[in-house]
Amino acid sequence: MDIYVWIVSFLIIFMLHNLEEIIMIESWFKKTYPRVNKKIPAFVQQELNQYKDITSSQFSVVVFVFSVIISIFILLFVITEHYFIFLGLNLFFALNMFTHPLQSLFLRCYTPGVWTTILLILPYNILFFYHYYKAGILTVNTITGALVVMILLVPGFLISHKIAEKWIKPAH
Repeated sequence: MDIYVWIVSFLIIFMLHNLEEIIMIESWFKKTYPRVNKKIPAFVQQELNQYKDITSSQFSVVVFVFSVIISIFILLFVITEHYFIFLGLNLFFALNMFTHPLQSLFLRCYTPGVWTTILLILPYNILFFYHYYKAGILTVNTITGALVVMILLVPGFLISHKIAEKWIKPAH
């Protein structure tokens, strides 16, 4: 399959997943979080309590900033044709296959992002990684480079949250 089809597929699924989270995050924290927060380990509760007042608008800023960062990496991939860049983006995104379903199972409730994870991200990643494997792209060098890309995405993800906190203050 043409790499541009993979890029467009990635962007569509990334967008749909983030839209599910944007739409559901505020109501989940207002309605569900108070009911399930006692099930959450204390160290995780401390982190989540910072976001319990997050609004959909604020979370959309997080998504926007992180989408700009992702777009820069995709542009670098298209220009350089270094497959490890796109593999790193996909590996980072694939973490959703574990986080959202495990959160939902642990809490025994819906968590924002779980439906698009199960219905879109999981099938996409199965096909994507199968394609990379069949094309011989999954090499030690490519995987190592992808891990570096994943590490570089972490500060971008954290920065996107900090920007949103500064840009849009939650209503109290």
